[in-house]
Amino acid sequence: MERVATGIAGLDEMLNGGIPAGRHIALYGGPGSGKTSFGFEYLYRGAKAGEAGLYITMEETPEDIVDNMKNTFPMLSDVSQLVSAKKLEFIKPDKLELESVANLLEDRITSNDVKRAVIDSSTMIRLSFATDIEYRQTLFEFLSLLRNLDVTTVTTVEASTSKREEMRYDIEHFTMDGIINLYNLDREDRRIRALEIFKMRGTDHSRDLVPFKVTPNGIKVYIGEKVF
Repeated sequence: MERVATGIAGLDEMLNGGIPAGRHIALYGGPGSGKTSFGFEYLYRGAKAGEAGLYITMEETPEDIVDNMKNTFPMLSDVSQLVSAKKLEFIKPDKLELESVANLLEDRITSNDVKRAVIDSSTMIRLSFATDIEYRQTLFEFLSLLRNLDVTTVTTVEASTSKREEMRYDIEHFTMDGIINLYNLDREDRRIRALEIFKMRGTDHSRDLVPFKVTPNGIKVYIGEKVF
């Protein structure tokens, strides 16, 4: 099976080498759980390896995303050069519609040979639908379209909580090829970030709950370590 290495320290080992190529996975977590950082580093590591990446932001401006990520990862100092070389691209669509996102992806794949994409976030798109049934049907159609395109996609999904015991299953848990849950766990007077691979179709993967940190050099997932 062909895999796409995320380049994130520890995560690829949990995935037995990376995300199955052409699949579409969700980063599911509450505020401050690290979704944007994971998505950004996934594209950045791909760009460094020569794979063009597209970041589609539905809420923040592209400029804010880039500035925030430069502050989060100050040691990754060549982001501007990668943008200039069109290995990284950040775009905010005019409309919160899956059709607009699909057209944008197809155009960039054709014109710039994009191999990795991040959609941040599906929650903003969901708000444009009158009912969950309508959203689910359209999401199925969108994912079917993506499967015909040569791109491996990560989509961020907002949860109402960052606590593991309060996390609820949502539409994306059933429709996406893979789900990585991100948590902010309470431990006495501090919070610990942790993740688990909830599912990944077509491949075995670690089912451990493990801590991670967002460092100036990138995200580090501590395989084999206990959260508490």
